[in-house]
Amino acid sequence: MNIKPGDIFCTRNPMWLGRAINFVQKIGSKDNQSEYSHAGIILTADGETFEALWRNGRQNIFEAYKGKKVLVGRHIEMDPEKFGAGWNGIKHHEGKWYAGHRLLLHLIPLASKLSFGMAVCSEIVMKFLCKAGIADTWAGWNPDDVADMIHNYKVYEVVFEGVIE
Repeated sequence: MNIKPGDIFCTRNPMWLGRAINFVQKIGSKDNQSEYSHAGIILTADGETFEALWRNGRQNIFEAYKGKKVLVGRHIEMDPEKFGAGWNGIKHHEGKWYAGHRLLLHLIPLASKLSFGMAVCSEIVMKFLCKAGIADTWAGWNPDDVADMIHNYKVYEVVFEGVIE
């Protein structure tokens, strides 16, 4: 897998929270599908990630998701300057507790736009892209939206989709 800093990824959490996220996403999805329930940002070519975990932080994609299906996407204009701007715009989230209460706001589409500066995993990804100058909005995005963006927007390429061995 040829990953680079600034790539974004989606995966599925098979636990109860991930299944609940997929259920809600599928109800609101335009294509009536929802495969991925988690999203994150790739920080290094070695696989270091930044993710909204129970405490927002870093882990390695190859270790954390070994044996799991992962989708990795890259915006065609991502470069070191955009990556730096994006990272500078979100790094203050590192070490903070997961904004789980925001998941409840995602049950009500208009309410999910009320962020109060807090973000769930997919919103952190989109905030990163906004700060990089690539996206316009971040509040209210869910992992299924991020996966659909990677699959369907012409400015994204699928770097990898499959099970990490």
